[in-house]
Formats: sequence, structure tokens, C-alpha cells
Amino acid sequence: MDVFKGFTADMTEGGIGGTVSIETRKPLELKEPLLAVTASGQYLETTKTFKPRGNITAGKKFFNDRLGVLVNFTYDKNDTRGDFLRNTEWTRFFGNADQTDLNNDNVKITPNANFDNISTPEQCDAVPTDGLDGATRSDCWAQFAEYVPRIPRYGQWIRNDERISGIATIQYAVTDDFDVYVEYQRNERNNHLTDYNYSVDVTAASRIDTSGNCATCTFDDDGNLIGFNTAPTAPGATTGAGSIFSTSKRDFAYKQKSEYKTLGFNWNKDTFRITGFGIKSKGTTRSDSQNMILNASIPGIRVDLDPTSGTPTFTFPEGADPQDTNTYLNPTVAVPGAPVVAAYQYRPEEIDVSEDQYKLDGDFEVGNGFLRMIEVGAQYRKSTSTAYRGGTNFVNENGDFVPTPNITANVSLGPTNTDLAFPPGGPQATSLTWTREKFADFLSQATEMTPGHFFPVGGGEGAPDSWLAPNYNNFGDYFDTQYINHDRVREVNGIPQTPAHNVRENIWAGYMKGNFEFDAFGLPVTGNVGVRYVRTKDVATGSFTRRELRPGTTPGTTTTVTVYAGTVSMENTYEDWLPSFNASIGLVPDVLIARVGAAKVMARPRPTDLVPNANCVFDEAGGTLPNTCTAGNPELKPYRANQYDINLSWYPNRDTLVSAAVFYKDIKSFIIPNVTTFNVDLFGDGELFDVRQPVNGKGARITGLELSAQTAFTFLPAPFDGFGIQVNYTYSKADNVGLFSQLTGEELDFPGLSKHSYNIIGYYDRDWLNVRVAWNARSKYLRSPAERSGNPVYADGTGYLDAKATFRIPNFYGASLFIEGKNLTKETERMTSGSIRMTEYSYSGRRFFIGASFKL
Repeated sequence: MDVFKGFTADMTEGGIGGTVSIETRKPLELKEPLLAVTASGQYLETTKTFKPRGNITAGKKFFNDRLGVLVNFTYDKNDTRGDFLRNTEWTRFFGNADQTDLNNDNVKITPNANFDNISTPEQCDAVPTDGLDGATRSDCWAQFAEYVPRIPRYGQWIRNDERISGIATIQYAVTDDFDVYVEYQRNERNNHLTDYNYSVDVTAASRIDTSGNCATCTFDDDGNLIGFNTAPTAPGATTGAGSIFSTSKRDFAYKQKSEYKTLGFNWNKDTFRITGFGIKSKGTTRSDSQNMILNASIPGIRVDLDPTSGTPTFTFPEGADPQDTNTYLNPTVAVPGAPVVAAYQYRPEEIDVSEDQYKLDGDFEVGNGFLRMIEVGAQYRKSTSTAYRGGTNFVNENGDFVPTPNITANVSLGPTNTDLAFPPGGPQATSLTWTREKFADFLSQATEMTPGHFFPVGGGEGAPDSWLAPNYNNFGDYFDTQYINHDRVREVNGIPQTPAHNVRENIWAGYMKGNFEFDAFGLPVTGNVGVRYVRTKDVATGSFTRRELRPGTTPGTTTTVTVYAGTVSMENTYEDWLPSFNASIGLVPDVLIARVGAAKVMARPRPTDLVPNANCVFDEAGGTLPNTCTAGNPELKPYRANQYDINLSWYPNRDTLVSAAVFYKDIKSFIIPNVTTFNVDLFGDGELFDVRQPVNGKGARITGLELSAQTAFTFLPAPFDGFGIQVNYTYSKADNVGLFSQLTGEELDFPGLSKHSYNIIGYYDRDWLNVRVAWNARSKYLRSPAERSGNPVYADGTGYLDAKATFRIPNFYGASLFIEGKNLTKETERMTSGSIRMTEYSYSGRRFFIGASFKL
């Protein structure tokens, strides 16, 4: 495996910060028969489980070393657990003058220069609703809106992952300078994820007790609501205290299968080398997601956020205990209508992918003056992705009604037990009723406590050690399971489902590169110059779904109705010329080397991000909610940049390297995933939406400095001559990013870029012992330019300490024992949208490995 910081014309495009080149060993490269075995186990402290992993590699040459066979088998099973404290997102309420300023103090949290003459929310009522951008009545109200944690909650996910991979290669030397090989690889992965959530819904102002000018509320100096009581009454089934608390368990299982078939050759002569290969690959992902939810209508929940970290804690009123099933069966507040007390959701999905790749490369020695070699090559790739996740009922072009394979079952209490209705020519029902007796039986038979010792590091104080959650025991005793059928994701009643997306991408590439070598003023110069041409064609079909939020049959409720489902297609073709230049100069030959590089690079958007999917909800309920859309973006441009670097490396002896480099990237465009943009005229008809989709950043300039040093202390007397150290530090700064805060207008950082990052590795390697300790750290960085409140989301800086010790057993089949630990300092990760507006605080635990290796 080689890692390249720069770019050369023969490299497949797509590397941004660098390129990793992985070339697997071929059988005829073996110098002697090989049998290598590694067996180990992983222990995760948060799950207290020990899982196996292993690898076997065997190879041998036959028939006077003209035929070689190499096989590899890998098995890996591991558990992972993440504990989360979340506020999910922060929101602001400004649907009207009464709602926007929770404590009625007339303080502008985000002043707007268009309204300097306005001092109260009520004065905004005179502003036109359809004014210029940034100057509407809604913009005026927004000045006074405080920041509110949208869904304070605790979460825990547990993943059980099993992977099996096998690869076999046969290589045959037809002549002394020409060989062919064939390779087959198959991978399988079974993944099961359990996701628990324990949450309080604060998605609307009615959820907060605002009486007495929000007398129970605590605000900090930045306008953040960091303490409050929830509503004391339930005007509706989902307003006020109605179904304000929920506990849920999501069960997510997916199976992946993929295979790769490769045929290739190598032709090596004295003055040229030609290589080529073809790969045909395909894969399928089959997933089933189930979610079980319990809702409770609880008045007056006290929600407090730590004023330093922003982590939430809940205090429940007397008579309401979310660990007690009676809280769900007998709410302490009157709720009109028929609130949903429990819900079940089933979401199947299948994704088929394929890729065919063909590559031919030729290296030709020239030996003419300074030009030593010319390299040329061509590459063609064709990939497809088809997804089925039918999320809506629709009528196809033949007039046939096609029901969604998704199941939604909302349970309300009633005098009799009913099941979901599945009419043959219409949409399936989403509501059913249980008697109190059936619900009580469900609560006693189909609930469990989550795994204990939740969030065992600092920050989780006040959170429960575990909590009550629904499970899937005796599931069929309570829900009709006949339509919970994965096969319906592709076909229902003999009628095919419409794919959620269907993407085809074709890529043609060719390059020419010249390698040079000469002396300049007595100094040796080597390098290369070349150009790569790339043509990309994307064809994508996606779905457009229009849903409407309408008043429900019960006062205070709403219902979402799908009124249209169809498909839309796009085609996009673009070309790139990618020149590159790299050179090294031996200022002091073999001791002091200067390197320079310049290249134009590009990386494509994921084809699935280009799909013109759009899932839109129109507010027709007479409320103040905005129209919303989740969409792809067919207008995404690739990441494109011109990059330059200069490096000076000093090799004072065979064990030591000291280097310094400066780099500059002129980024013309880049891609930001999952950005929420407000008031977008998405369809060009004047109707505005809040849209969540991937978008392009319009450019940035990144400058930086990289310092590194490494040495082995071989000058010390034994046994201290086995010590060594490696140090690397990078400073990066972005200018002219072109991203701005949607609230304050201030320029934002480049997404994902830390100003400071570094790693320090200390090791000891001598005789029978190898010990390695590594510290990797980075400073804070931008995760997203905007979440729901309009604020950017930043990830705090992190530092991880890992260590590994290997004990070699001399003269015993190349045997060694090892022990390894990751995240030894119990590092956590925290994301905020400014100030103490924590969105997520997580801990994934420490992992330990122990194992043995043998090589015969």
C-alpha cells in the first residue's frame, strides 16, 4: 500500500487530500511457500462481549514456478455500542408575534438591520408577508426568537457485525516475460443494529409551559433556552403534553453480498511494460428496519441543560415514571381524541450495484536525453445502482394501484381490538385500536430494560442507568404480520414497484505521462509531467412524492396524505482535463531533497446524490409550519481544485527524516451533504420550501504547513537502541470559502477542515518485543453549514490514544502474540451549533484486542 500526497496523471481521479494505492500480492511474487494464520478476539468495554476474528493466507508455486496459487480467507465478528446525549437540533419559533418571544422581554436574539425601527414582535404585524428576501414579516418575528432544544433525548445503539471474505488468485507465466492471472473475491456482511431512544418532543411552542411570561424558563445570555417545564395540559393528541414523551426501539438488519471477478495480464520486456485487467463486480444490500414506539402524555416535565456542556436531564412530575408501564396506560393528564399510545413501523429496502472496469497501461523507456520514460493508459468504468424502498402508495402508468411495502401501525385505545385494513384497490390503513386490556398485556409482555450503565463517562450525570423500551417478543400476538413481507419491496400482487432510484454512470479516461531525469547545475533532478482526460456521463431516475399536511378528524391533530407519486429523470455529461507536474531536486544528493508538485484534481459527487428525488410536505393544515422537502441535487458539480505543494526533506542518516512542506489548494467547487436551506423556490413556481439536500460550495482557498520528523534511537546503547519516534503536525487555513451563517452572515470555515491536526507515535522495536503508542488529535471543524435553527454545526476537537504490543516467539513458526487497545483515554465526541447548543455528545467505549500470528 502506498500513500501519495500529490497527483500524477496515471492515478485514477477521485483523491482529494491524497491517494491510497493498494496492490495485492500476486502468487508468482512468492519466494517460497506461504502459510500465515492470525487469530484474535475483540473485547468492547461497553458491551462486555468478546468476539473472534481471524485470517488465513496460503500460497504456493508449481510447475517450475510457472503456476502460482494464492488464497486468503478472513472472518471478523465484532460488537459496537454508542451512547448518545442529544438535543438533536435547535429550533426557533416565530410563526406569529405571540409565539416568537417566549418570555416577552422584547430582546432581539438575531437583530436584522431591515427592522432597526421595530422594538417588539407585535410591531412586526405591520410588515408585509411577501416582502423582499430578509425583510418579510416572518423575518421580523425571527429576530426575537430564542433557541430551543428541539428533541432532548438519550440514545443508545448496539451493532453486531459479522464479515466473511475470501479471495483466490491463480497466476500463470506463459513465457518468461508474459503472465496472466484470474482472481475471484466474495464478501458477505451481516449487520444487526439496535437503536434505543428516550426523548421529549419540543418541536412546537405549545410543548413549553409559557405561562407567566415563561416563568419556568431559564435563558442564558445568548438566548438559549436551557431550562423549562413542558406544557401542563394537552389541548390535542399531539399538542401540549399530548404524547410528548416517547421511548422506542429500532431493529435494523441488513445483509450485503458482493463479488469481484478479475482477469489480467503483465507483459514485461527490457524496454517496456504493458499491464491490463478487467473487473466485473456486483453487490446486493438487503435490509429490514423495524421501529416500535411507546408514547406517554406527561404534563410538566422539567428539562434542564447543563449550562456548560448543554447535556439534557429530565425530572418527571409525581405520579409519572417512564420506567413504569402504568405511565403509558393511565396518563395523569386528560387528552382529547384518541392519542397514539404505541406505533410500529416496517421499512424494507434493497439496493443492487454493479461495476465493470477495464484498464490498460503501458510504460515505454525512451532513454533520450532528459526524458527517460513515457507512460500511457486508458480506463473505462460503468457502474449502476438501483434501489427499492417504496415509500408511498401510487397508481402506475397502467392505472394499477401499487401499495407501498412499508407498514405503519398507529395504535389508539378503543372499545374493541381492530387490525390494519389492506383494501385490494386502495391505500392501506395506518391506524388500529386496542382495548385497554390488550395494551396492558402488551406493556407487560413486550417491554424490556435497555442494557445498563448508560454513558459511563463524564457528562452523563442525571441520565438513567437504563430505561424501559418496547421489544419484539411475541410480536405476532399483537400485530397482524401477514403484510410484513420483504418481497413486497420489488413486487406486489404481480405488479412491479417503481425503483426509488436508478443510476448509471459511465467514465472514460486516458492519460499520458513523461518521466524525466537530468542534472541542473550539478544537482540531480527527477520527476514527471502529464495530463489525464476524463469524461463522465450520469443518467439517473428518481421519485417525486407530494404529501400534504391536513387537519385531522380530531381537533388539534393533523394527518399527512400522499397526493402524488411519480418519477423524473436527468442526464449529465462533463469533461475534465487534469494536468500534473512533480519534481524532486537533490540539493545535497540523498541528504537534502526539495520536491514540488502542481496538479488539477477532481472528485465526483456520489451518483445517488445526483438523483432528482424529492419528498415534499405541503402545509395545508392552516398552521404556520413551512413547506419542507428532502431532495437530491442533479445540479451538483464535482469537487474541483488546483493544488500546489513544496516540500523540503532532510535525511541526516538512514534512521532519520525531518521534513517541512507548504501547500495551497484553490478549490473551485466542493460538495456539502445534507444542508438545510430556507425559503427555496425549488420548482420555480414561487412556492417556498425549507430544503434539505446536498449542495455545492462555490470555492475556497486552503493554505497550510505540514511538519514531520521521525528517527530511531539506534545511537543509544542496547537495549535502548530499539526506541523511536514519529511526529507529524499540520496547520490548515481556509479563506474565501463562500459559506455564510444563515443567521449572522459571518463567513464559515471549510467543512471537515481542522486548523490543527497532529499525531505522535512512540515505539520500541528490538529482538522479541515491539511496542507502539500513538496519539492522534485534531481541533474543531465545521460539520454542516446549517441545521434547523440556521446555525452552523461544529464538532469539538478530539484526541485518541491507541497502543499495541507484539511479543515475538523466536524459532517457533514465526509466531507472535499481540495485545492492542484503542481509545484508551475514553475520548468522547461532541457537536454543537454554537454557544452551548449541543446537538450530540457521544461515547463509543474502549476496544481491546488479543491474538496470535503464525507464519510457516
